[in-house]
Amino acid sequence: MSVDPTSMSTPATAATQTTNQGATLGKDDFLKLLTAQMANMDPMSQSSSDPSQSMQQMTQFSILEQLTNLSGSSSDTLSSQKQTQALSLLDKTVSYTDSNGEDASGLVKKVDFGSDGSTELTLDSGIQITPGDVLGVS
Repeated sequence: MSVDPTSMSTPATAATQTTNQGATLGKDDFLKLLTAQMANMDPMSQSSSDPSQSMQQMTQFSILEQLTNLSGSSSDTLSSQKQTQALSLLDKTVSYTDSNGEDASGLVKKVDFGSDGSTELTLDSGIQITPGDVLGVS
């Protein structure tokens, strides 16, 4: 018995509908699905999909991969820029707002980079601040 999927419809109800809120497909998942689809495709069959659809899917994957690479590259560049800016504050006097809400200043003597991407500036007084705390440089 063959069933035409376009002629029958079953409304989704709360009992039959399931969703995974945190589920997203990444580029690796997309590649696995595309590979499985292509492995099970018979190019000589009358019912096989149009070859241009396969090319469209490969093009979409290529675009997805390049966008992912570009995003990673942009993140790396931004991180490097932030580190360079923090290092440029060495031996400079910075003004900031201290924990009491008062304006203060100090000479940057050390810059620390955390493994989590955080940056801390150590002043000549021993106080540690973040680059985001800096109000001005003189």
